[in-house]
Amino acid sequence: MSELPALSSLARKALTVLNEGGEFRYALETSSYTRREQFTARLKTVSGRTVRGIGMSTMYELKGHGLIVPANSTSISTYYRLNPSLRSNHAGEINNCASQG
Repeated sequence: MSELPALSSLARKALTVLNEGGEFRYALETSSYTRREQFTARLKTVSGRTVRGIGMSTMYELKGHGLIVPANSTSISTYYRLNPSLRSNHAGEINNCASQG
């Protein structure tokens, strides 16, 4: 079994949330400050709460390692979930990441 790649502490925290059923939401949003539309990435828990401090760079880090895959997509948003093959193969390692970070 291959090991998980070296990840930042935020990526390890995101993996824990994703392993519990959370998801990344990459969507077009209107900034309340500038009133301009821009794409943002938000990590959502199973209950729908946003995890503060984890966003675009963490999503791209996990996506670059193949740890998350698109689960659902619309014209203005894409939802990413934990790679299904990773969930079964690395469940123990993901739990270890949670205890280290």
